[in-house]
Amino acid sequence: MAFDYLYDQSENILSRYVAFATEHTRYDLGLFYSQHFDGKSFVVSLQNMQSILISSDDIGYDHGWVERLGVRAEDVDVVSSFLKRTLTSLFNNHDLD
Repeated sequence: MAFDYLYDQSENILSRYVAFATEHTRYDLGLFYSQHFDGKSFVVSLQNMQSILISSDDIGYDHGWVERLGVRAEDVDVVSSFLKRTLTSLFNNHDLD
């Protein structure tokens, strides 16, 4: 069976694991940044093992991350604020050079 590589890339990535609690629930997230995804971070819910590729700019425009990361409706504002702040400040392209 033949196949064609679309890409096969190795690199050092930045990663961060964060656990925090709101008034309603606890969230455990893994945040990973790779130059391969044009400034987007790979965010994984460590509780449901669902993930999404997202940038801080995407947070306000596309709420698909809410369901994927298992965020409760009453926590959307808190988690949204956390992700916007975290994805913007944590990962910079010059950090990967």
